[in-house]
Amino acid sequence: MLALVLVPALAISQSPPSAAGSNVSWTFAVSGDSRNCGDFVMPVIALRVQAEKDAFYWHLGDFRWIGSPDEDFAAMAGAPVAKDAYQKAAWDDFITHQLTSFGDFPVFLGRGNHETIAPMTRDGYIAKFDAYLNRPEIVAQDAKDGAGAAPKGSPWFHVVRNGVDFITLDNSSKDEFSDAQLAWLRGVLDRDLAAGSGVTTIVAGMHEAMPHSTSSNHAMDDWPRGVQTGEQVYKWFGAAQTTGKHVYLVASHSHFYSPAIYDTPFWQQAGMVVPGVIIGSAGAHRYLLPPAAAAGSKTHIYGYLQAKVHDDGTIDFAMEEVGEAEMIASKWPNAPLSAVYECYTHNSD
Repeated sequence: MLALVLVPALAISQSPPSAAGSNVSWTFAVSGDSRNCGDFVMPVIALRVQAEKDAFYWHLGDFRWIGSPDEDFAAMAGAPVAKDAYQKAAWDDFITHQLTSFGDFPVFLGRGNHETIAPMTRDGYIAKFDAYLNRPEIVAQDAKDGAGAAPKGSPWFHVVRNGVDFITLDNSSKDEFSDAQLAWLRGVLDRDLAAGSGVTTIVAGMHEAMPHSTSSNHAMDDWPRGVQTGEQVYKWFGAAQTTGKHVYLVASHSHFYSPAIYDTPFWQQAGMVVPGVIIGSAGAHRYLLPPAAAAGSKTHIYGYLQAKVHDDGTIDFAMEEVGEAEMIASKWPNAPLSAVYECYTHNSD
């Protein structure tokens, strides 16, 4: 595994929200699902977010396919790759061909369901990505939280920047949301809602969308505990919104871009529609859009969201697409042009 260079903690500061009327805004970037062809897509995202001077990039999981060699991995190997050899190398490949493209630019990782496919394990994930799960910003936030901090190196964590609480949740496996994660999250939200917290906005990022979204056929609706705890957590965020907090929910897992994912009959009837978006377009095999997808949804594209945080705590999310020419310009030396073309043109349902 390559050595990783971490940036100082000031990259995600603990400073208070900007003064009202100051017209100060800043941006961050987010996407997920870079399996299959992410070795060709993620270097472009890395160049883009650095050029944009975004505050950080947030990856919401599914780094490599694991079940069989990713198309980009196989193409750059130049010869057939045995499954066990691929699985031993898969996470290192993600680090080498995706994460190192960011250099010392701040990157935060969420865990996806493909990070749970055997022989991958939770402990293995924590060990392999220790440098990312213990970034200085996370360690500083844990110190501030004291007894309410997440376990060291946990796949769930949060960081507050300029009045915005960025909460990374783990719903990658069928035992989530676990009781331990629920207790931790409840504590985080209680502190955010307390008078004088300085938190104006809550952004929760997770791999799978919570229940009753427009992508409910491929989300936490797929298992009983997912439905039960997903509804509970969604209602917590909905309740936070009713107090005047700006709340946004971001997921990936479905390999397309789709906004307004919780503006559905179920949550409309509950009177609790929270702004939500799916952005699973960092390289994975692209899915067809579900029938209920909101206007503006897109598939058969690669890209990420650039999110602009305004001084009043509101956030605008803009879809930024990655083109084939950029993928060619940023390709690794051993990546065949034919493989880049194949990924751009045919990696789709």
